[in-house]
Parts: sequence; structure tokens; C-alpha cells
Amino acid sequence: MTIQLHMDSHEGTYTRKFNAKVKASFPGIVELDKTAFYHIGGGQPADNGKIVWDGGEAVVTDVRKKNRIRHFIEGDSPDIGTVIEGEIDWERRYSHMKMHTSQHLVSAVVNEIHGSDTVGNQIGDQKSRIDFKPLSIDQSQIEEIQNKVNDYISEDLKIQISEELRENLENNSEIRSSMSSGLWKMLPSSVKKLRVINIGDIDICPCAGTHVRSLREIGQVEFTNKKNKGSQKLRLTYKLNDF
Repeated sequence: MTIQLHMDSHEGTYTRKFNAKVKASFPGIVELDKTAFYHIGGGQPADNGKIVWDGGEAVVTDVRKKNRIRHFIEGDSPDIGTVIEGEIDWERRYSHMKMHTSQHLVSAVVNEIHGSDTVGNQIGDQKSRIDFKPLSIDQSQIEEIQNKVNDYISEDLKIQISEELRENLENNSEIRSSMSSGLWKMLPSSVKKLRVINIGDIDICPCAGTHVRSLREIGQVEFTNKKNKGSQKLRLTYKLNDF
């Protein structure tokens, strides 16, 4: 099993370079004993970057997880047992971290104000979108959400990474955001513990994605578009601005 450095701590999440040993090597695919590369999932794109070793180098173009974590590469192929140095495209990764944390925050605020659940999201480095249901709001209400989100950011609430028993999260009325919509129940029943992201005391959400340490790192959220997706579903698109 590949150790994912971002899962246990913020220190791991902010790792830009790391050393690892090649556990399996196929044409265009490498598996490592540990990795700082994030695999696609949860609406967050996979990391890009490169791996280098004595006598070789390859570009990491994609990372996927299905039972095992596979790094898709272009270039040389390292042999099994080779020690590599991995380097993440940090600018892209950090943008995804800020976007993912802001997605949790926006979802929490919409749930707080309108009681609407997050039923889907897609994170990008320049813009992101979230689908809510049921939700029907006008421009003034969007501005209310935006102001509330940015107020929380100005408070610089801290982000915590923890692990919680699944049984303690199920049917917990205090759990908001994606928990309230039941999306987490798509996880196999064999998963007994869940990685949890807390934003201050305003949001608790099981999530395996990468996140920043505190809200001020995000900047400011600006909603750029809303789109009716039918069946009481509304899509909000946003970007992040510097202070």
C-alpha cells in the first residue's frame, strides 16, 4: 500500500519534494511506497510534476487510485527498487488546496443560511463550481453568501485534519456540508474510519483531499455565475481573489 503523505498532517500536505522507492514499474506507470502526489478524486484533479533518479527522469501527467495508486509518467521508466525524488507542480497543487478548502467553506455557509446540501463539485486552479439541492436564490442572496464566506475567511479560522469512526459520524445532526447530503455513504461499508476536515467550529466534513492550514490563505471568494441544473439543483461558480 502506498503511503499518502497528505493524509495525516498539514506538514505532509505542504510537502513539495519527497523521496520514495519504486514498488512496481510498467510502461508509462509507476507505483511508489509513498507519495506526495494527490490522485484524482472528490472533485479535485490529480497533481502533476516529475520524478527523477540516478540516470533518469519522467514527467508525472496523472495520478489514479483503484486499489493501488498509479503514477502515469512520460519519459524514462525506473526499475523496481529505484529510489526516486518526486517534485510536485506546487503552483497548481496550492491552487487546488485553496479551492478545495473554499469549497468546504461555501458548502457550509449555503447549508447554514439556506439548508441546502452539496450534491456535486468540480475543483479547478482558476475557478470551481458547486452543485446545491434544493436551492433557488437571487443575486442579493448570492451576495449574502459571498459576504458571509469572506467574513469567515477574515476571521482566519484554522483547519484541522483528524480521523473519526464512521459510526460516530452517521446520522449526526451537527454534521453539515457534504455529510448532510449523504455523499459519504458511497464509501464501501468496509471503511470504518474516515479522515475528517474541520473548519473552526463551523464545518465538519469527511474528505481525503488536500487543504490549506487556515482560511486567510484562500484570499477572497467571488461568485461569477449561477446556473439552474433542473430538479431544484443550482450550480454556483466562483473564483479566488487576493486580498
